[in-house]
Amino acid sequence: MGEETNHIPETDEQLRAKKRKRRVRSAILYPAILIALSFLCYFLYRIDDFVHVCRIEPGTTIVDSSSIRPYDSVFDGFFRSGKYPKLLPYLLYRHFVIPEGATEIGERAFLESGCLLLRSVEIPASMEKIGRQAFAECRNLTTIELPEGVETIESFAFRRCVNLKRVELPNSLKTIGGGAFAGCTALERIRIPDGVKEIGLGAFLGCSSLADVELPPGVNVAPEAFSGTLVPPEKIPVQE
Repeated sequence: MGEETNHIPETDEQLRAKKRKRRVRSAILYPAILIALSFLCYFLYRIDDFVHVCRIEPGTTIVDSSSIRPYDSVFDGFFRSGKYPKLLPYLLYRHFVIPEGATEIGERAFLESGCLLLRSVEIPASMEKIGRQAFAECRNLTTIELPEGVETIESFAFRRCVNLKRVELPNSLKTIGGGAFAGCTALERIRIPDGVKEIGLGAFLGCSSLADVELPPGVNVAPEAFSGTLVPPEKIPVQE
């Protein structure tokens, strides 16, 4: 026969001590959880108010990913030590302001900055060019208004901005690059200004909701510019 395990029953004092520990733990833990949840709810409620003003060095005219990445003073207390490189506070912002004086949004500027929550961008009157893939994959971007002065939208600038519903293009615009708005499935209408001379290959390819397009006379429309849209073929000028 194996040895019998000796079980010593706990005394009343030991049981009372365990109960006291449970009560103390509950008295600390539950309020802490409630406070943490309250802060989280408040933070999620206020996140839509956060506006990030992009920083560019004096004399610099190109907004690139490094202009978007710097930590904001609101979060400096949390991130100054640099111990949390993966917690990038700029990702929390939904609204970005590009400062006056910038003339170009550089290639992959917002794409490389992980524009997860980006909804809107305030673009200054000094802007002249939207670079290649500048806003590509910004899936929460809903509106874009380009000011007078912008002349070029380069290839894939707004590719797969799937929630982009309203696009305002300036009369100064001359070129819309290939695939510039490809895959913008929420876009329903677009007015191409009279100054535009060229719409690139597949510029609006796969914009499956796009049904209303205003095109200026004499515009050069590349093949498949409106392929995969609801635009009637007879509205698209045929290249000779």
